[in-house]
Amino acid sequence: MGRGCAQGIVGNLATNNGDNIMEDVPHSVEDFGQYYEAMDEALDKLEAEVIGSHDQPDVDLLPIAGESNAEDHLQWLNHHRSELWRVLCHSELETDKIEAWRIEQDQLICRRIAWHERCLEAWFKSTGAKSANLINGKLKNIKGRERVEIIDEDAIPAEYKNETITYSPDKKRILAALKESGEVVEGTEVVVGEDHIKIDTPDDAV
Repeated sequence: MGRGCAQGIVGNLATNNGDNIMEDVPHSVEDFGQYYEAMDEALDKLEAEVIGSHDQPDVDLLPIAGESNAEDHLQWLNHHRSELWRVLCHSELETDKIEAWRIEQDQLICRRIAWHERCLEAWFKSTGAKSANLINGKLKNIKGRERVEIIDEDAIPAEYKNETITYSPDKKRILAALKESGEVVEGTEVVVGEDHIKIDTPDDAV
């Protein structure tokens, strides 16, 4: 997991031997800049251990000293959420440009491929040969195979149709049955999600 996906603002970073990276709690927005540098450095050291894992690094939370300090966290949280959205929009724009270039190149190259193929097919047919082995490739006349095209599926007799039945659990009905009877349906279990704190910032609605 990259550090950009770390959940929340973390503080008093601890290395594997328990040493604290940060000791002072920042009380102003400006203090966070220097704090991030220490956090990033600590996470860089831990990155080798957490790559490919959804677990968080062993990092302590930064204590919040009252509502004023909480406002600092919210202000920076809002900034980083907005920045994440900006990066996403920019990456999508660049992705669209790259995709447009790819489509243009595909069309150009495919036209040239098709032109060479038609030229070779016309020449090969004119030779009357069944195959041709050249330095840069081989040509061979392949006889067309029979295949069935479905033009009216309803008109096909039943003996020429495969019957397929699929079943899938209906989780909504299972949960409704549990609430009604209080009994867990065999083959299932009830999992209750953990309570969590929802943090809204002004730009969340964007």
